[in-house]
Amino acid sequence: MKKTIMICMALIALCSCSKNVELLPLSEEDATAIPYQMGQTVKFLNQDNDTIVFQVVIDFTHPSDGYDYYHNYGADSIYFGMPRDYCYARTVDLACDTYPFFISFTILPEKEMYFNWHHQLVISCDLPSSYENVTINGIDFELVHHEKLYNQYTGELLYDWYYNEEYGLLYFERGDFSLTRIP
Repeated sequence: MKKTIMICMALIALCSCSKNVELLPLSEEDATAIPYQMGQTVKFLNQDNDTIVFQVVIDFTHPSDGYDYYHNYGADSIYFGMPRDYCYARTVDLACDTYPFFISFTILPEKEMYFNWHHQLVISCDLPSSYENVTINGIDFELVHHEKLYNQYTGELLYDWYYNEEYGLLYFERGDFSLTRIP
């Protein structure tokens, strides 16, 4: 009987210690760092020069704990920071009818972005940290965020990723698969 009373008291104490969590807002500038809109189609060339069409199937703003657990499920996360405070985030998912691939982008305040490739890889980056001008498929792009990572033991390319806030994903390579944006 004493044990039951102690457990009930502990549960009451835990429930009464609720903390009001203030969510950091997501500014319009941060939200528009993902240029895709619901229903939009985006075309890419793959490594075989086949056209792959993705369509935006999800576009929503939601509360987040700063580390988007839903989009990191089962992925090899490349994340070096600590989770930030609770905040609002915008998530946009692109799906493809002809291949079983999906691409997901989640943006947090201060343009912290998570890129998820088909639950196989998650790249975390701060968009304003490093911009460069590049030419991809003969087209010049300005203000491009570029991330490239190699396995430190084997030297194998883990991924190569180019992103621009005006056009979105410009180029992505992982293993023997690649996507190049068709503007």
